[in-house]
Amino acid sequence: MMKNFTYDLNINSIAKYPASPRGSSRLVRVDGEGSVSHYKNFSEAFVSLAKKGSHVVFNQSKVVNARLSVKEGEKGNNSGIEMMILDLGECIDELCNDVKLTVMIRKEEVSVGDIFTEETCGTGTFIVVDVICPWIEDEKSNGNGTECIVQCTVADDKNITLANFLDGVGTVPIPPYLDRSADNSDISSYNNVYASGNGSVAAPTAGLHFTDELLTKIGHENISYLSLHVGAGTFKPVVTEDARDHSMHGESFVVDIGELGKIIES
Repeated sequence: MMKNFTYDLNINSIAKYPASPRGSSRLVRVDGEGSVSHYKNFSEAFVSLAKKGSHVVFNQSKVVNARLSVKEGEKGNNSGIEMMILDLGECIDELCNDVKLTVMIRKEEVSVGDIFTEETCGTGTFIVVDVICPWIEDEKSNGNGTECIVQCTVADDKNITLANFLDGVGTVPIPPYLDRSADNSDISSYNNVYASGNGSVAAPTAGLHFTDELLTKIGHENISYLSLHVGAGTFKPVVTEDARDHSMHGESFVVDIGELGKIIES
C-alpha cells in the first residue's frame, strides 16, 4: 500500500540548484549488509569505492525543452497554462508540422478539438486530437490536468524540426519540487556531461554528479553508453492506494551492438 511509503520531507532540505562545481556533492553509501557510510565529496569518493573490474553503464539521452507555456485558442485570454510533453517517442527529429505528441495540459476540462497556442513566439499551435485521462496530482502540486494527444502546427516555418522548435519555445523541464522557474544554467546542469541525442523529458539524474575528469579516472574501457529516453513513467504521480494499480508509461531505449558486447563481457 502506498501509505507504507509515506514520509515527511522538510522542503528546506530540497536544494533549488545543484552543487557547484559539478561532482562536489556529498555521497551516502549503503553496503549489502545495510551499513551506512558518508562521504564529503562524490568525485573523490567514487573511484575508491568502485570495485576493481567494475563496469559503469551511463544513459546518454539528452533532455529537451519539454515544458511550454500555452494559451487557449489562437487569441485566447486564458494564458500561462502549462503544457508538458510526456513522451517524445522517435519523433524528436521529425518535421514539426502534423507531429502528434502525448502531453499533460494543466487544465482539468480539455476536449477533442480544443486549440492551444505557445506563448513564446505565438506561431506554434496544438490541437487536441484525443483525450486519454485525467492527470491527478496531490494537494501540494500545481494543480490537476489532462493527459491527451495533440497535433502540432508551426505557421511560419514548414521545415522546422520538433527539436529546433522546442529549443526556441520550450523551457528545461526541471522538477516541480524545486519550486522555481527554469533558467539558462539548467540547460547545462540538468543534463549529463556526456549527454548526446535528444529524447528525454526528464533527466537521467543518476549521472548528473559525474564530470569529464571523473570519467577519465574511471577509464573508457570500463564505461558503456546507451540511450533510454526518459518519459512520464519517471514522474507521473502515483495516486492509487495500491501501487500495483498504478498505470505506468513505457520508455524506449537504444544500445549499440558494440556497447552491448562490452556490457556482456564485463
